[in-house]
Amino acid sequence: MGAWGRHGRSVRGVLQRPGTLSAIALLTGALAAGAVDPPLSASSASLAAMPPSPSSVPGVRIWVPPMFTHWPAIAWADEERNVAFSLPVQVAGTAGTIGWDGAPPMPITLPDDTDRISGLLPLPATVGVHRATVTLADDVTVLRLRVSDVRAAWPLARLEAGFPVDADGVPVVLRDRRRDADQARKWLLLAPHLPRPAGRALVVGDPQEALGQNLFTGLDAECRIATDERFPHHAALVALAALGAPLPRTIVWVPGNQTLYGGAWTGEESRLLGAVRSRCEAAGGMPRLVLALPPQPMEERLQAQAAERRDLLVGVANSLGWTLVDLARAAGPAMNANQVTAGAFTRYPNGAALERCRQVIADALE
Repeated sequence: MGAWGRHGRSVRGVLQRPGTLSAIALLTGALAAGAVDPPLSASSASLAAMPPSPSSVPGVRIWVPPMFTHWPAIAWADEERNVAFSLPVQVAGTAGTIGWDGAPPMPITLPDDTDRISGLLPLPATVGVHRATVTLADDVTVLRLRVSDVRAAWPLARLEAGFPVDADGVPVVLRDRRRDADQARKWLLLAPHLPRPAGRALVVGDPQEALGQNLFTGLDAECRIATDERFPHHAALVALAALGAPLPRTIVWVPGNQTLYGGAWTGEESRLLGAVRSRCEAAGGMPRLVLALPPQPMEERLQAQAAERRDLLVGVANSLGWTLVDLARAAGPAMNANQVTAGAFTRYPNGAALERCRQVIADALE
């Protein structure tokens, strides 16, 4: 306890109180016996171990290793795609190479005006785990990427920076076949009839919470929340990877509008519709597939892109035999559906508008 008592009072403070002679004697005896540490002197205090000042110690930079940063979640077998990589620039002018094993490497020279560079490698065409070797001076790094057939079990475990990876953190690309609208309609007419599975219905996607309520509450289905700040359809793929036997009798995808808010929407989002159908066909059953078209966003800047997105989703869903439920129609105009009070709005419909949206999903499940 040293020279300070439990309540932070010094020996000087004790001496100023009358009737403390016996306490002083006890303290003096304890100091002599070594039961209490003596007060630190100025010389002993200066010898106490102190961490160095940050201003006197040079910093040690932690370099992010070479890695893949972007890859398509779903790629068609007849298209050429790329995988983006990033490399640290520790020493400007360093020469190196990068390339897939078995293919000619691409030469690299690190520049002197940045601390990281990025580039592209062609996506491998074959299914399997592929290795890319990065050589920078004496450092050699192996990057792996997994291409999986969309008709087989999806080895998707989670997202890293918005992109799907397997249980070992290896990037995963699902290979599907291209289906344009005309070919898809002809294929659906000629396809053999597949039985509807008997498993419990499944709802996947954005619950579109507003004022503590959401679309998934009370639905007679297994509900899997799947969201991401930029790529929520990637999260939906991960949530759908666990499809087993029996397949659900109904699968509802609720994409929401987060991809618009995150500024990352592209038409590739609609590829999920074909990937789910391919997976179910390969499994020998065909659930009722339902797409819940998103409600209208509030922001004026998003209206044109929201309309383009809606048209694309409707066209692809119709060509692939998905049933549509329209949350925008159920909710009504966002200025009314999202209003809490004068001048205050939620991002998604609330109150009675939210209940109407929930009801159209519940009807689709029946």
